[in-house]
Amino acid sequence: MKIQIDGTNTLNKGAELMFYAVLEQVENRYPEAIINYNTNYAGESRLNISTSLKIEKRRALHLGKYPAAILRRLKLPYTYFSSKHPLEDIDVVLDAAGFQFSDQWNYSDESLNNLERYYKNLKKTGAKIIFLPQALGPFKTNAGIRTVNIVSTYANLIFAREKISYQYFLDAGGNKEKILTTTDFTLLVKGSLPEKYKHLEGNVCIIPNKKMVTHAENDSLEYITFLEKVIQKIQNRGKQVFILNHEGKGDLKICNKINSRFKNKLEVVTGLNAKEVKAVIGISSFVISSRFHGVASALNQGIPCLATSWNHKYEMLFNDFGQKNRILQIENDITLEFEKIDDVFNNYIEIKETLLSKKEVLIQQVEDMWNSIWQLIEKN
Repeated sequence: MKIQIDGTNTLNKGAELMFYAVLEQVENRYPEAIINYNTNYAGESRLNISTSLKIEKRRALHLGKYPAAILRRLKLPYTYFSSKHPLEDIDVVLDAAGFQFSDQWNYSDESLNNLERYYKNLKKTGAKIIFLPQALGPFKTNAGIRTVNIVSTYANLIFAREKISYQYFLDAGGNKEKILTTTDFTLLVKGSLPEKYKHLEGNVCIIPNKKMVTHAENDSLEYITFLEKVIQKIQNRGKQVFILNHEGKGDLKICNKINSRFKNKLEVVTGLNAKEVKAVIGISSFVISSRFHGVASALNQGIPCLATSWNHKYEMLFNDFGQKNRILQIENDITLEFEKIDDVFNNYIEIKETLLSKKEVLIQQVEDMWNSIWQLIEKN
């Protein structure tokens, strides 16, 4: 069996963690399967993943985005050099992109034409297409509604991460028979802590996100100043703070800007793989994250967490874990946001107990999801 994994990369640690999550499940079920790693980050040539599965990666993607860009400018076919090139020998596509279909992405007609051809050609060769839990919508534009139509037409099964995404999909005309809801599925992945970071145990972890500037109505100075005040608040409570880079250069730049406000005295943790990132989060006492999978990795390890948000998926994830009023609003009076921090410290043990009890329910939900996927794959 040849299984293609779409929508992941090792730049974004959430995307990498989803890749690990898929590999672990496939390895348990189909240890002889061949994996086609169809990364959505062109130019990613190194893949240091520990697995007994055979992993193949299309050489065209090693060349980066430039061949596709040049051919596109010359108005020549270019999808061969992108992740939207269908192979003929794929049995199953497992898409683990996390968040790719929404009006926020403002897809062009050209992009949607390529998307439709991609799925249509995969289906022609008999591939089953399954979208693993991801945030969806909103879909109010013509492009957004067309996106739903394409996915609804060619997918065998779609998992929305939560009820809002589920409803967005249906409201845009999606096929109700093809969509289910399941929480984020990375909670089954265990972290791997590097020895050099064990000293961070019990400290407070801050995880910035460049999308708080590019996808939310904030400027970088406002966002960085807000996190500076949050860190000062935590330090005033006698806690040590470190900053964790959850993605690449863009997030690291923000990490360093924040650190410069503290005369570069905070530790900035960077360059880790996804399992190492999860483990570092797991030894923290408290996490404040602007990255979705930073939030997920905290909550599913029983670590109290607050988040800044640029999408509904954050609040809905907190709901899964029985958490209310955990979103920090940058535009609010800072004293109101400090009350949320105080609430975590004042109710710390109760919060941890709630997180761990909710996790047991969510584990069963994810295991049920995988069982339904195996049934679909094995159905003639």
